[in-house]
Amino acid sequence: MAKTDLARRAWLKLVMVAIAGTCLAFAFGKAFADPGPQTTTGLPVSVIPTAPEPGLPTFSYPSGGPTGVGAGDGSGSGASGDSGSGSGSGGTLPTNATLEQVASQDYIQQAAAQAGISPEALAATCMAESGCKNTGASSGSSASGEFQMINSTYTAMINEFAQENPDIQVDTSLAGKMDPANEAYAAAQYIEDGVAALQAGNIANPTNVDLRGYYQFGPTAGVAIAAASPGDNLEGIVNLTPAQMAANGITATTTVGQWQQAYANKVGAVAYQASGA
Repeated sequence: MAKTDLARRAWLKLVMVAIAGTCLAFAFGKAFADPGPQTTTGLPVSVIPTAPEPGLPTFSYPSGGPTGVGAGDGSGSGASGDSGSGSGSGGTLPTNATLEQVASQDYIQQAAAQAGISPEALAATCMAESGCKNTGASSGSSASGEFQMINSTYTAMINEFAQENPDIQVDTSLAGKMDPANEAYAAAQYIEDGVAALQAGNIANPTNVDLRGYYQFGPTAGVAIAAASPGDNLEGIVNLTPAQMAANGITATTTVGQWQQAYANKVGAVAYQASGA
């Protein structure tokens, strides 16, 4: 073979080796290069915990709304023979307060002291009228408040009390009747007047049951009941209509003694204590 052919073949081998090296270098360069930015489609997957975070409190929410409290029982009859019912709560008295607890209240103590009667006399009236609940007026009656006084009686008594006690601030408006302290002033004044009326009717030392007749049925019937015998028929003394009798818990055969005992059942031994301070 001529030298020129050998030289040509050697040159071709070198060219092929060069080309192969260039391709290999390019391939390895791509393999070891830093990767480019990666992109994804859609939002990344969120991690949803399967247990609450330690230390967090567990809340329990009540179903339904609050209910009203302090509803009155609506029992009792108003001063001067009017009856009333409604709802509400009186003063700061505890639920189902005893007569002793009522008598110890500041507004009862003050009203009784100003009127010259015992706190028990005023408390017994409150208990008999409404259970000392600040009850509103029922339909067909204006009797309301802890002492269930009708508007006309309350107006007369609160004005009389204000005149006799000018040093005490008193709301003489009808709106003031639903303030237990104001109505206590008026009720105490009514009882004070009752003591005077009974004494004028020859009841020398009126008891609380004597005053109960005056408060519930008015001056004339009140004095007559206090002077009556226990066996006397109550209907013949009070002269009420059948509807008024029923409203006051009296039947055609109720005696004075039975009515007095029913009152004593409500207020206890205080019924037969003297009303004076």
